[in-house]
Order: sequence, then C-alpha cells, then structure tokens
Amino acid sequence: MIRILPFFSLALLAPVVALAQASPQDRAWLIVAHQSNLAEIAAGNLAAQSGHTESVRNAGRMLMDDHRALDAKLQSVAKQLGVKLPDTPNAQQKAEMQRFRRESGMQFDQIWAHIEGDGHVLAIELTVKETEQGSSPQVKQLAAAALPVLKKHLKVLRQASVRITGSG
Repeated sequence: MIRILPFFSLALLAPVVALAQASPQDRAWLIVAHQSNLAEIAAGNLAAQSGHTESVRNAGRMLMDDHRALDAKLQSVAKQLGVKLPDTPNAQQKAEMQRFRRESGMQFDQIWAHIEGDGHVLAIELTVKETEQGSSPQVKQLAAAALPVLKKHLKVLRQASVRITGSG
C-alpha cells in the first residue's frame, strides 16, 4: 500500500533538506581540504620513505597518518551533504609531487619541508575562513577540529626546516 503524505508533512521536511546542503563556501572548503589531504598523504609517504633526515621522515609519517584520519572524517561529512569530491590532488599539488620525486638527500628534505610548510600556512588560512564564514555546522566543526592538527604540522615542519638549514 502506498501512503501519501499530506502536504503539510512535506512542508515540514523542506527545512531538513535545506539544512543538509552545503553552501558554496562549505563545498569549496571540503573540496580543497580533500585534495590537500590526498596530496599530504602522498607527500608524507614519500618523505617517510625518502627523507634524508629523521626529522623529515618523522614529519612525513605524521602528515600521512593525520591527513588520512582527517580525510576519513571529511569524506563522511561530504557524503552526508552530497558534495562530490575529486579523486586526485589539484594540478599544483601534482607538480609539487613530481618535484619531490626528482630530488634526493638534503635537497629533498629542504624543498619538501619548505613547500609543505607553505602549504600548511595556506591550509590554515582557508580553514580559519571556513570556521568564520562557513554555513554548515558539520563542516565548520570539521574545520575547527582540523585547525589544531594543521597548526601542529606547521610547527613540526618549521622545526624540521630549522634542523635542516639552521635557520627558519
């Protein structure tokens, strides 16, 4: 038997549907953060395997593990909100990975720590913007939870750079 909901029941459901959508700001942050997570997982794995110094290898493992965990949560929220995420990092991130693969030894460590540090500065800026301007409580909460992790990564990357180059 098919049951037809009265009109007023459908009208009550409309706000629920509206709440389950992400704003353009939320969508953009989810997509950018996901692509960054994909890039960080790959770059972290490469540093863990190819880093010349222990500080870069350790930083790489930390980035790989933490961004994998962040991305699992992000994918869950994106799925709930119907946001389609890309399968790969963006073109700039892919180019950075190619550059990382061309380097070795201390040159790899210096370039990797510098580029990763710059990337985390940008990620922090975008994540702060999401916490301040986002609409979806789920996405804002996810961004707020990611901020301390990103800040910790930036601190570790800066410390690694100092160890490698002797300057910040």
